[in-house]
Amino acid sequence: MRRGKLIGLGVGPGDPELLTVRAVRLLEAAQVVAFVAAAGRASRARETAGAHLRPGTRELVAVLPIGADSAATSRAYGQLATGIVGELGQGHDVVFLCEGDPLLHGAFAHLVERLGTRFECTAVPGITGFAAAAAATLWPLALREQALAILPASLPPRRLEAILKDVDRAVLVRIGRNLGKVRQALLASRMARGAVLVDGTGASGTRGRPLEEAGDGPVPATAVVLAAREPPSGPERG
Repeated sequence: MRRGKLIGLGVGPGDPELLTVRAVRLLEAAQVVAFVAAAGRASRARETAGAHLRPGTRELVAVLPIGADSAATSRAYGQLATGIVGELGQGHDVVFLCEGDPLLHGAFAHLVERLGTRFECTAVPGITGFAAAAAATLWPLALREQALAILPASLPPRRLEAILKDVDRAVLVRIGRNLGKVRQALLASRMARGAVLVDGTGASGTRGRPLEEAGDGPVPATAVVLAAREPPSGPERG
């Protein structure tokens, strides 16, 4: 009997118009989709993909608790993996919906670790939130030989500063409640001047604002900060 295939499908940053042609084709043919949702919140990946799913498509969901309950999170992922294995074992392909790209800060990589030796796994790339943020603000992610770092804002402050001091341009993701820490790290690394905060990267018409105009309060988890190293100050010319 044929075994099913697990497909990690990147659905982009939340704008349905940023789905790839391949993603749409796979969604329209999907028998089973799986995704992750925070407790009490709709899944953005599911909402983005919804218009292309056929009636009757089976849905597997891992509902993750709000907060740092690692045991409950592990149980939710374990239950999801069990459901996916059941479908794959019956010969059904499972399309796992991932915000942005399936192999960047997402759950799909963990599923591959658990299931990749038993079932065929493939990934379909998607447009990342930071790529959409850069496009919305016309911010070059890197020029010529510049080094670019993509960093989660949850990193410890010293590590964040150390990495920032060693690159030319940076993308900071998963901002949430870490905006004040991000600002301090950028100041210490001479990357605060000209930095841009993009609050949301899902809808068309998204715009950024200077980081210096934002407070230190929480921002959406999908917010992105784009920063570049300040040019070295040279001697004044008379």
